[in-house]
Parts: sequence; C-alpha cells; structure tokens
Amino acid sequence: MHHQAPQRKDENALCHAQLAGPENPVEGTPVTAPRLIGSDLTDSDYVTLEARWINREAAIHAKLRRVDSLTGGEVIGRKGGNYAAILVPYFRPGSDQVREYRLRRDHPDLQYDSSGNLKPRQKYLSPPGRSNMLYVVPAADGSLLGETEVPMVITEGEFKTIALWRLAHHESSSRPRFLPLGVSGVYKWRGTIGKTVTARTEAVWT
Repeated sequence: MHHQAPQRKDENALCHAQLAGPENPVEGTPVTAPRLIGSDLTDSDYVTLEARWINREAAIHAKLRRVDSLTGGEVIGRKGGNYAAILVPYFRPGSDQVREYRLRRDHPDLQYDSSGNLKPRQKYLSPPGRSNMLYVVPAADGSLLGETEVPMVITEGEFKTIALWRLAHHESSSRPRFLPLGVSGVYKWRGTIGKTVTARTEAVWT
C-alpha cells in the first residue's frame, strides 16, 4: 500500500551541496539535514528507534529517511510488494556523496520456518547486484579510519552501528571513544558460486 501523498519528484532528488551541521550528535544541538530521497521520519519512527537506543539527534545525524512503498520499491528496483520503509543512506567517509541506500521495511514478507513458526523475511533490502559495504555513520570523520589509537567496534546492522555511535559520544561531545563499523548481515559476507539475479531481481542458482 502506498501513502496517500507519495513523495514528490523534488523531494526524491539528491542534493550534492555541502552537508551542514555539527560532526557529532550532541543532544539538543540543531542539525540541518541534506535533501535526500524521501521525507523526514515520523513521530512513530522516532519512538521505534528510541527502543533501539537511537534518539532523535542520532537518527538525524545518520540522515535516516521515511519512504512510501512506491518510492522504496523504486530505490531497490522492485515491484509487487510493500516497500514502505525507513531508508538508510550509505556515505563515503568524510563525503556528502551517497553511495547507496538500504531499506528497513515496515512490513516484511512472512514465511514459515522448518518448525512451523511464521518468521519475517527480507526485512532489509538492497538494490539487486549490490555488493556488501561497510556502514559508517555519516557524522564520523573519515580521518578516524586511519587513527590506530581509536578502537573499532564491528557489529551487524546499520541501526546497531548508529546506537554504538551514540554510545561512543555518551557524556562526551568531542572525540568518540571508539569508532563503530557495521556490516549489512553476517551471512551476506559468505561467498556464493553459481548464483545469479534474474531480470525480476530474483536470486536463482544456475
């Protein structure tokens, strides 16, 4: 189902202007968000994210966006499903250029597992053929990647990475105590042989 008023074309345009706002998610500090695909998160989104220890300031610094089903499907090149979601942009460290987007769907598909339990599937989606990328919170200074004295914490998923970035700045508004890095999924880093993607974006074995 789509929203009654899908995002307009100008709302979906990328802006390559210099990002504004402070580098670190200091609570209570106003942030100017760049023009990205989608619209601002809803109050309900912020409540859901707070349960993951991602407050409003951290979500804004991560440039998280809200997309309806039509826009979400266009982002990942899919049709025939519900792709209303929170949109997670990937940036190159220290850059305002979006590398890619990932969707966290509101209503993922459901499938019975081997025990007969109904489980969500395809909760997080990327465009077809997109290789795995490390997720770095946009507010992170790219120079941190080369500083050996700054510990790194690797976790699974963008939301956990954002929550860890907030923790790295907890009671400290300047330098983070560690640099969190996220992988899109544990099994997505396993190699596959003979697997291809069809024109309908379906993964099949050849």
